[in-house]
Amino acid sequence: RGSDGLIIAPAGSGKTWIAASIIKHYATLNPAWTFGWTAPTRETCQQARVSLRVAGLPESVVDVRCPHESVDFSKKQLLVIDECKHSPARVLRGIIESCNGLRYGFDATPWCDDEERNAVTRTLFFNRTYEIKRSDIGDSLADAYLEISDATDLNIQQKIDDNIDRLFNARRRYMRISDDELKRMCAWESLVDIGICQNRERNRYAMNYALEHLDMQTLILIPRITLGEEYESWIPNSRLVHSKIGKKDRRAYMEEFKAGNLRTMIATSLADEGLDLPNVELLIMVSGGRSSQKTIQRASRALRKTETKNCATIVDFSDKFHPTGAFHAKKRIKCYRELGCVFIQ
Repeated sequence: RGSDGLIIAPAGSGKTWIAASIIKHYATLNPAWTFGWTAPTRETCQQARVSLRVAGLPESVVDVRCPHESVDFSKKQLLVIDECKHSPARVLRGIIESCNGLRYGFDATPWCDDEERNAVTRTLFFNRTYEIKRSDIGDSLADAYLEISDATDLNIQQKIDDNIDRLFNARRRYMRISDDELKRMCAWESLVDIGICQNRERNRYAMNYALEHLDMQTLILIPRITLGEEYESWIPNSRLVHSKIGKKDRRAYMEEFKAGNLRTMIATSLADEGLDLPNVELLIMVSGGRSSQKTIQRASRALRKTETKNCATIVDFSDKFHPTGAFHAKKRIKCYRELGCVFIQ
């Protein structure tokens, strides 16, 4: 022990391959060792298995599971935790704490606004953190160009505020959370419903941008399935992907996209984890939000460099229709600056 810990690396930098290489190293030194690997979704588990197979490791040596399965990694000599931002969650935390062997956590964005959760994550990985910065990996990531649009319906701030008050008063009687937390919940729901899903000008701009760039591999991230269905009906030869469609169809659409046969994919929060689409050339961020973790994770879908892709374009919105929306947008823009995106007019 002493070399393990939390490894922070940009999305697209090959964290899965690094993890597979670490296991390969220890398996070569210690043939009797067995290994565990936990990842949050079936897709990320499958990515892990592919990496291990390429590394030449037999499936019998590494047990790859989602945390919600019946997992016992207590006797493993080494445990890999993919997307370890979830480590403080009760089930995953129990799995990690049960392992007395080496622990390697991997994530592009492990920290959140809750310092107590961050402290738990640090403790689980022995307060050892290794960070690989974007500058450390040279030109292995694609250049990203960012366009911020001001497109929005006018005079919707009052409508949003009225809806926040209505939801707050209706739910306050039965929801056992603090008023501040309830207010934030109602505000976010109102912003999504009125400021994003019902915002005709904003959505018209996003749809037209996609229609004008049908020659590009485009990923559109949306906050609601119903909104995604509208986009799918407007954009020819596009596909909506979300967690409620069958695993077989979801995988087939992703393979079609990676092969270039499907040009436009529309996705919900499924894209936050497990969406391996390195050939994204255009990312349209309809989904909004203020989370630094999610913004970096989503934007990084476009930052993966391939043999045929050296750059990508990201489209987002200033969301000046409401002060809270504008505040969220400023937080996303800060993340784009940290990722090294080039702002274009």
